[in-house]
Amino acid sequence: MKNTKFPTHTYSEWQQAAEKAIKGKSFEDTLKTPTIEDVTLEPLYTKDMLDRLGSYLPAQVAAIQHGKHQPSWLVSQEVTADSAAEYLTLMKDDLSRGNETVVYTGFHKFEWSDEQLTELAQLIVEYPLYFKLSGDDQDVLRVFDFIAPEKLSQLQGVIFSEEPVNAPDNVRTQLVDTIPIHHAGGTAVHELGVALSILAEQLVNNDFTETTKNTWIRFAVDTQFFQEIAKLRAFRVLWQAFCSAYGNETPKLPVYTETSVRSYSKLDPYVNLLRAGNSTFAAVLGGTDAHTVHPHDFLTEPDLSSRRIARNVQLVIKEEAHVSHVVDPAAGSYFIETLTKEYVEAAWNYFLEIENIGGYSEAIKSGWLTDDIQAKWIEREKNVATRKQSLIGTNIYANPQETVKNVKTDDSHIEYMTAKRLATPFEKLRAQSKAKNLNSAIILVEPLKNIKAQVDFVSGFLAVGGIEAKVSGHLQTAEEINQFLINENLDYAVLCGSKEAIANLVPKLKTEVNIDVAGKYPREQLNEWQQYGVNDTIYSGKHITSKLANILALGKEAL
Repeated sequence: MKNTKFPTHTYSEWQQAAEKAIKGKSFEDTLKTPTIEDVTLEPLYTKDMLDRLGSYLPAQVAAIQHGKHQPSWLVSQEVTADSAAEYLTLMKDDLSRGNETVVYTGFHKFEWSDEQLTELAQLIVEYPLYFKLSGDDQDVLRVFDFIAPEKLSQLQGVIFSEEPVNAPDNVRTQLVDTIPIHHAGGTAVHELGVALSILAEQLVNNDFTETTKNTWIRFAVDTQFFQEIAKLRAFRVLWQAFCSAYGNETPKLPVYTETSVRSYSKLDPYVNLLRAGNSTFAAVLGGTDAHTVHPHDFLTEPDLSSRRIARNVQLVIKEEAHVSHVVDPAAGSYFIETLTKEYVEAAWNYFLEIENIGGYSEAIKSGWLTDDIQAKWIEREKNVATRKQSLIGTNIYANPQETVKNVKTDDSHIEYMTAKRLATPFEKLRAQSKAKNLNSAIILVEPLKNIKAQVDFVSGFLAVGGIEAKVSGHLQTAEEINQFLINENLDYAVLCGSKEAIANLVPKLKTEVNIDVAGKYPREQLNEWQQYGVNDTIYSGKHITSKLANILALGKEAL
């Protein structure tokens, strides 16, 4: 095997083989993938493509590697408590089990005694701190008074506060927060461009060195694995270009990340574990300095078990993937390096566009930025509604028998309560299905063995809305179908079979039941069939949320 040599092939030869495999379909439309950021992903990335970047590539890699504080990252997991005493107990336990940051989320206001603040002071001298404070919970900042003056310089960390705060020199308090842009539905290009615009605004009439020394940035990381890696890497490159534009050396700027809740769902919540693992690995490969994993039941009622699992997501990656020993694990990847460059160019152009409008505040005030982000969010929603993008357990492979917890996000995470999530319309459908009694069926006009794939598709389509349709036996004639509809007292039915078989049966139907047919049919034919009770079709690419809402509306109110 050592002496085996494989022939070298060119991209053109590969493309010819690929075109042959897709049997005449368009190479561009079939194998190239447009992203939500209007960047086109190639089906294959090669060394030749990377070589075309020339001297830009080593400069890009150098900017990314210079920006990292250290090869590893800080595990920064939250704990939830109802009192200062409980918080200290849980945080100490968390730190002993692999957490590496004292994370305090101060949206539950605690009464801190001097003894408790002394205890907290001992923790933040030993571990970096990450405080997230609301406007009326500033009392915890008295902790700095309980630290000996000679030890204040040892403190490291960041504070996110709605109000200006005073902190020791090495604790950064000026946040560039891209998470609100992410929660509003923004793309990677939105987040990166806005980050630069916020930075530019913060530097107006302020000293560059002093301001950047006190600044940190926060990103949410979604499940588009390679795009999210490229997003974080692109920020390091953009940050260097930004500093160069100001005529300054590039200081290190800590990048804090967390798993995005955009793809989290209350439906089949254990799938959120996979989403969290995907996002976390992307954040790590992208070069995060500190990361938070939200538990899989974050949208309902996280408990000690789910928080332990969330923490272990990071620990497993650290201990088993060994990426904590490498500054930039993605360096040299044909795909990721190319995508990073494309994001850098797109984000820089977007930053300049915002600046031409008058800067970040003006872009927000005028509504321009909100409208631009909303347009992309509508596109995302459509992709999920037509199943162009999959949410496992939510818009595909759904379990209609699942009990869904309808609990609001905890008040301690108020910033996530208004976050736009792709699963929200499907959660509403599932709740609607519990309030309705819908008697439905899938009717087989041919033997099941001949149309099983079609039947499975329709069953899965309906399951997304919590609809469990009974499946008939093979009904060969319109008379049998008419009788079945009467006997079962149905509100709704779907006919499954070949187009020829359905076309022969439909004109003989006599029913008041709302009927759809499986498959895509011309509008003219459906208009003709309406007189026989056929109203619509179910097919791949159908807007699933609006269709399921219409179907559920046919049911009777549950008692």
